[in-house]
Order: sequence, then structure tokens, then C-alpha cells
Amino acid sequence: MEKRFQRGSNLTVNWDLDNRNLISLRNIRIPGLEISFQRDFKNPDIWIFESEDYNYEALYSIKDRANYFTIYFTRRFYQDIEEFSSLAMKLAAHRILLYCISDDVFYFLRKMLIVKESAGLITAVKGIIENAETESERAVIKQHSTTVAEMSNRIATMLDEKSEDIKLAGFIHDIGKICIPASILFSDRNFNDQKIKIFQLHALWGEVLFEKISSGASNDILKQAIGFHHERLNGQGYLRGISKNIPFVAKIIAVSDVYTALTSDRPHRLHFDKDVAITFITSKAGELFDSEVVEAFKKVV
Repeated sequence: MEKRFQRGSNLTVNWDLDNRNLISLRNIRIPGLEISFQRDFKNPDIWIFESEDYNYEALYSIKDRANYFTIYFTRRFYQDIEEFSSLAMKLAAHRILLYCISDDVFYFLRKMLIVKESAGLITAVKGIIENAETESERAVIKQHSTTVAEMSNRIATMLDEKSEDIKLAGFIHDIGKICIPASILFSDRNFNDQKIKIFQLHALWGEVLFEKISSGASNDILKQAIGFHHERLNGQGYLRGISKNIPFVAKIIAVSDVYTALTSDRPHRLHFDKDVAITFITSKAGELFDSEVVEAFKKVV
């Protein structure tokens, strides 16, 4: 563990209801760090609101109590895909994360502890990578981030873009995935429609997280890469579903992101051959991906 994590540092969490048994049953400590649960704390890092029934008015009134995020933790399992997806989207817009599995709440708290104790956005990403607990987690976080960064840098250089910022953007573009439940992010099964909707929220959560831990520094390239890298020219991307005015950095990250994902092993599938991935991206130039970016990609891959 590097020195940036100071012994005795805390992540303050206000759990709204009496859940002392639930809390004490989970060992969520990281060496040298601990999470402190404090009731009635005025502005905790994380606010957890637990309820059996959905109460949007109550959530809206407390959404700004937390320095980072509010968590809506419900023991109710949403059977209806549309209901669950719609609710998750609605809550995410207000920095409220929807969780139904308690283990995923604690997974998220551990990741947020690393973010809180980091010196900034890049250090947070590196800290999350260093603390990966499984091979699947390392593959999803480390391999993907570093490869997308390198590929984006090569494409940007070929296009005479400001490659230093774009390389950095490639490294942090998926920061929002730390808000994704572990049961989804590291699943060895294909996603159903419900889980796809929750997974897609990482673009929105990444934007919010960037604003919270970038120390107020304005960097449009980084923010655009995080929030727009899944948009597509045909309007079938997410989250906004736009076809025009997609930031150019996001178009570069999009190609690098897809190529890296296709050529990497994932928990639910093995990788595709390099030629297959190149053929797919080339075939989608002008439809999904920017043609100029694809041409540069083909020269540097």
C-alpha cells in the first residue's frame, strides 16, 4: 500500500435506519483504513437510505446530505425490468445509487474509501487497480484502462490532436464503474436487460464522480470522455442517445474502448481475434464510429 493512504483515515457513512447487526456482520476494512458508521452525522461522505418501499420525495429531500453519493438500499427486489431501470436512471441523475443486494453496498463503500483517500482522479483510478481483489477485477479495471489509454494516444497522435489529455482521458474514462454493483461488473454471465440498464449508468456516475473529486478543475476533454464514450453516430448509444455533437475525444475513446473490449478476455467470454475486432470496427465506420477516427485507428493498431 502506498503512503498516500494514511493509517486511521475514515470514510464516514450515515446509515439511516437501525442496521447495526447488518453492519457488524461485514468486514469492510482495508489495511490501515476503516469505515466509520455515524448516525445523525450532518454531512457524511456516504448517506445510505434504507426502505422497504420506494419514497422518491424522501430521497429528493436528503440527496444533498452526502459529500459523494446517497445510496437507496432496498430489500425489495424489483421484478419488473422497466420499473427497476427507470428508477435507477431517475435516482442516478441526483447522485443516488440504487442497490438491492447488501454485499454490493459494501463493495461500493470500499471503492469510495480509496477515492476519498486519494490525491485526485488519477490516483484514485490507480488505487482502485492496486486494490483489485480478483483476476476478473484486475482484467476489467487495469488491462482495459491502460490499453484504452495507449490506443487513444496513438489515434490522437495520428490525428494531430492533443494526445496527452486524450491519453489521460482513456485511462479514466470508466471511473464510473466503481459505482456498478460487483454482482454485475464481474458477472460471468451475459447481462439481461435489467442489468444492462444499470451497467450503462457508469457513464453518468462517472461524470458526477469526476466533478466531485477533480477539485473543481475544469477539463472538458476528460469530462466528455467519461460521459460520452458510449454515444454512437446512429443515435443508438447511451446514455443520451445522441447522433450529433458527440465530442471528438469521445469518438476516439469509443473506438479504443470497443477494440480493447473485443480483444480482451472477460468473465463471461473469451477474447476475439485482433483481425475480427478490426473488421467489425471498420465495417461500422460512419454508422457507429467516426470514419476519420477509424482510418487513424487502422494505421496504428
